[in-house]
Amino acid sequence: MEARPSHADAAYPPGPGVLRATAVIAALVAAVWLLAQYGRGDDGEDPFVAQLGRIEVTARLVDCPDEFPDLGAYRYTYVVEYEVLAVHRQDPAGKYVLKPGERIFVGHYRPRLPRSQIRDADWGDSPLGGKLARIVRGDVHRMALDYELANLAPSGALDYCFPAGVNRFFAVWTNPARP
Repeated sequence: MEARPSHADAAYPPGPGVLRATAVIAALVAAVWLLAQYGRGDDGEDPFVAQLGRIEVTARLVDCPDEFPDLGAYRYTYVVEYEVLAVHRQDPAGKYVLKPGERIFVGHYRPRLPRSQIRDADWGDSPLGGKLARIVRGDVHRMALDYELANLAPSGALDYCFPAGVNRFFAVWTNPARP
């Protein structure tokens, strides 16, 4: 009678080589790193938003029209409502001390255009713009703001927000942000 080979004696094919194992581990590490990078929020900070205006906030857009009016050649500033999420730079004069949770009213010059395209002869040489492509209700923006909107809006402001007696801010620089 012949003895049957035991499982311990069975020959199994060799496992993956060192090169293949290293490649698999490297791919897993790269995938985890990419997911971590994607999962981090972009806070919208850049050198312009950090230096322009007198106030810097991150805020969620509470109310704005689905489509801003097309008024031909009239270059207007449209006032919309935000809820402050974070204050990065308070007003140095202390005139407007903002807190998270507060509602603010912000005028955006030429709101139909991406912020990178809004500079024109009416505004002048001062920096104005940002990375924001569209102004959409519910989005979060990091903004450099200035106050006394009536003095800053180059061609006047369309302001349908209430209460009317509250000062409006002017968005000098606006970037998209993820909270």
